[in-house]
Amino acid sequence: MSNNSVAALLLVSGLFTFASCTRDTSEVTAASSEYDLLKETVSTTGTYAFDSDFGDVFTQSTRWESSDADITLSNGQGQLTANSDDTSQALEAWKLFNVQMPYNRSWEISVDVTLPRYWDSHGGQDAQVGAGIFVGRPVDSGQSAKVYECNFAVVSGAERFVQAQLVANRLGDDPIDVQQATISNSTQTARLSIQFSSSDKTLTLFFNNEKVGTGTRIDNKGIDNWKLSDADVMDVGIMGFAENTTITTNPPTLDNFEYRIY
Repeated sequence: MSNNSVAALLLVSGLFTFASCTRDTSEVTAASSEYDLLKETVSTTGTYAFDSDFGDVFTQSTRWESSDADITLSNGQGQLTANSDDTSQALEAWKLFNVQMPYNRSWEISVDVTLPRYWDSHGGQDAQVGAGIFVGRPVDSGQSAKVYECNFAVVSGAERFVQAQLVANRLGDDPIDVQQATISNSTQTARLSIQFSSSDKTLTLFFNNEKVGTGTRIDNKGIDNWKLSDADVMDVGIMGFAENTTITTNPPTLDNFEYRIY
């Protein structure tokens, strides 16, 4: 999205318009090979296989979404498209799920992301695309400025990475925390999961059952306090982006969205 960073190669680009593309490879390996499943009983679960009316499940955000980017239902998957004459800024699509997650219960959301190695690219080595899931603090005007956004991305058909970004002000500032893992270029389909622990108010990203980084607290013990109470809820949804490129062929896709509340 609109910040590219490469650490160990740290490279941060200028104008911040899209949180999901900050690449900080200081976290270059997954932190754990063991999926940290919550040891609680599932009380509520729901799945969406992109096999019914998309509009009944996800709604478009007029606050963040680019007019030239969208995620739509196609062939039983959520398909990311991005087509604009101006690719200097990130083209982005954000969709809110129709169920919010509780702050006083543990839960997780998951989705399968497929990223073709090559797409219709017009941006050369700086082009990149990605897709994933997010959690946000709700506000009356739509998706909030406080976001924990996670995506699986590929750079110009070459480098692949997965990352979790905590953004304190999605509408104007860079991420304040980025946790990332580089991914084998042969991996084109993967399952992303975000897990929330109600006991310590921590959000954690998993990639194919591997924990990425260490998790991020969103209470007064974290680097950003979302100031939620037990009566509050959190927005969740899916997203995708294209930076320095268009997507008109071989689009990234999302499938099998699932949530579990413990």
